[in-house]
Amino acid sequence: RVVFEPYILLTDAGKLEDYALRAECTHLGCLVGPYDPTRQRFVCPCHGSEYDRSGAVRRGPAPTDLKLAKVDVDEATDEVYLSPWDGLDFRRAAASSSSS
Repeated sequence: RVVFEPYILLTDAGKLEDYALRAECTHLGCLVGPYDPTRQRFVCPCHGSEYDRSGAVRRGPAPTDLKLAKVDVDEATDEVYLSPWDGLDFRRAAASSSSS
């Protein structure tokens, strides 16, 4: 089944990250704007929610982080595939270890 949903692919030093962000604000579903390097945020143009580069919500009214997808690249064809994120949400693991 092919589903077309808006996702943001991220790069670090020219290499694709192993995750993508669903570009749908978790407040009311508006599409978040492109990454603003000056503010270091993705900003929702509808109600001002802000997300950091990992998609973690930094300012509401959004109640939760942007959804994750797993990124795989077929090295033979350079095609990029997204699939549901099935692992631990690394953003929550980082948040809980920094608060301990």
